[in-house]
Amino acid sequence: MIFSIILFVVFSAYADANCHFDVYPSSTCRYMRNVQRYRCQDNFMQTYCASTCDPRCGGGPPTQRPPIRTSPPRTQGPPSGGSCGKSFYQQGKVIAGTTARQGAWPWQVLLKANGRPGCGGSLISPTWVVTAAHCINGGSYSVVLGAHDRNRRNGNEQEIRATRAFTHPGWNKRTFSNDIALIELSQPAKLNKYVQPVCLPSSVATVGSSCYITGWGKTSSMGQMHHVLQQAPMQVVSKDTCHAKNYRNIRIAITDSMICGGGNGRISGCQGDSGGPFVCQSGGRYELHGAVSHGSRTCNSQETYTVFARVHQFRSWIKQNTGV
Repeated sequence: MIFSIILFVVFSAYADANCHFDVYPSSTCRYMRNVQRYRCQDNFMQTYCASTCDPRCGGGPPTQRPPIRTSPPRTQGPPSGGSCGKSFYQQGKVIAGTTARQGAWPWQVLLKANGRPGCGGSLISPTWVVTAAHCINGGSYSVVLGAHDRNRRNGNEQEIRATRAFTHPGWNKRTFSNDIALIELSQPAKLNKYVQPVCLPSSVATVGSSCYITGWGKTSSMGQMHHVLQQAPMQVVSKDTCHAKNYRNIRIAITDSMICGGGNGRISGCQGDSGGPFVCQSGGRYELHGAVSHGSRTCNSQETYTVFARVHQFRSWIKQNTGV
């Protein structure tokens, strides 16, 4: 009897101390284990989803069916703390319209359609990317992670084919409402200091928040996509302020599915930035609050604010489809 009590106490102490330390949210870990059939013996699951796989925590691999997916590749020494929204090469200060430091935005994705680069996107888990609905028009897709200079490989790039890409069911090409899409990768990204997922928003970004837009988009409406990743700060603008300016100039109403950003001088999203991240810092981590949607046709910040799909508005849709 005494021996049984000791065992119970030891097990309880273990469970209390160790059963809540999945790096990814437990819902994501359960999804990867039960739906995507990742094996708990793999290094990836042991690193990021340890408690979900530990029988002492009520976990363990499913036994009903054999795995239908090959085991994920091993990660390349994930940074301590793992998790989402962390940049390990961030500059102390971001200046408008400047070249980003390599690795500063590790969730940034370059989307290729039929082999040609066009839009951007954001990695939200090892196998899922958020982009804009207007970037998805049929054909085959792949994403490039860890990229910096599109014209010169740095050895940190990972190009992964997409198994499917689909838009929000409420996407409206005329009004740009619900301009958001999801891409599922054919294999998990190898997470390292140059490739990390961004956090999904825990709350709505407040007006006046200082956030950042990044991408390889054009630096002028008549130019070409920039070959090196660019960054610029933008403040969150109120719906009413944004609507008043934008509707007057481009006749597109601002809806609840949108969030607007504005900066100083010429700061604006442009062609090629579409689908890319609009991130705001919260609690020391970056959260994805927008996917670049639309704005001035000439990329003129004097005509419009830059409009993004409001990611917080789509949290339940994203979770329903990805488990993230």
